[in-house]
Amino acid sequence: MNIARRAMMQVHRRALWHACRIPRTLSTIPGMELPVLSEKLEELARPTKRRIEEAKVLHPAFYTDQSYAQIERERLFGMNWFAAAHVHEVSQPGDVKVVEVGKTSIILTRDKNYKLHAFYNSCRHRGARVCSSSTKGCKQLVCPYHWWAYRLDGSLKATPPAAMPKERKEDLGLLRVPGLETFAGIVFLNQLPNPPPLRDCLGDLPEKLKRYDLDDMELFSTKNYDIGGDWKLIAENFVDFYHIDAVHPELSRFSRVDDHMPYQGDGQYVGFVTSPLTDCGGPGDSIKFGQFARLREVESKSALFFHIFPNISVTIYPHSVYTLLTLPSKTPGRTEEQLTLLMAPEARKSDVSEDEHQERCSALFDFVTSVNDEDADILRELATASA
Repeated sequence: MNIARRAMMQVHRRALWHACRIPRTLSTIPGMELPVLSEKLEELARPTKRRIEEAKVLHPAFYTDQSYAQIERERLFGMNWFAAAHVHEVSQPGDVKVVEVGKTSIILTRDKNYKLHAFYNSCRHRGARVCSSSTKGCKQLVCPYHWWAYRLDGSLKATPPAAMPKERKEDLGLLRVPGLETFAGIVFLNQLPNPPPLRDCLGDLPEKLKRYDLDDMELFSTKNYDIGGDWKLIAENFVDFYHIDAVHPELSRFSRVDDHMPYQGDGQYVGFVTSPLTDCGGPGDSIKFGQFARLREVESKSALFFHIFPNISVTIYPHSVYTLLTLPSKTPGRTEEQLTLLMAPEARKSDVSEDEHQERCSALFDFVTSVNDEDADILRELATASA
């Protein structure tokens, strides 16, 4: 089995395992009913559950079946750590980010004390959404139905006199998402009542990335996509470097298929390394940017690729990082994707003006978005074939 196929099988098998299991924390709650795979899907899943050397890729039904999409939303994203945003998106007091996970709406806020919070986007009075879109400079969250007002720490601030609740205000704050942690500048959430630490899922990944100052990166730009395909197709495509020559002719000039090697350890991720990187006169050439300051020599000539299960892919160059964060939409078979480019703190070289540095960053952003545009086109073809 070639390396790319093995990586794809890891994504498939992990998705099935999480979709089919019932955590003890929920299975013991009276009245808790979780959707289960139909007999038809159970039968279709068996070839993928075999030993990885013998397993087959997922049947097309797992990309389009509405009942299975519901299972994934409730089990994969309802019972596991998942990436929700970048810390830079909610870095200042008054920053608010609305995160849609299927039919579940979540609000990320930064309060006046710079503390990060995550709440369900639902007023405690009648359940209306208290925030319709992401914003900056927000002072409070106000429900549009009856004007219940909440502080950015989630506490109930005020209600109209006619709607004065019988309960105490301190008991009527917005409901918190139980798990909220950050890693590598990424906000992760977990909806389990008592989630395990995020480090249990990351395994040895933090140790591998310790010389990259990922928490200090500078956000350059983002681009949002509405992908007409299931989120698993995007994850598979990221770990399938075998397609580079056919789909990405410019990328293949410095990221050659034969230079990709597994970089896998303990943890809920699939990893690769490309070494050595090749300067080819492109926007990402090493001569154009400074590097993360603490890299070893081998890291200064390599690129790292990680898909952290279930929904974020991370590409780390010596001078920059770009991520693909995907969330399932309300419509099965469609995915909301955000591409983000972040620069190393030392990316601007001392002999380069700020204007020239910004031009170089823009050229790099144009390049990574063009690569992702190529992927988006081929994913639409794959989605059509899976329908």
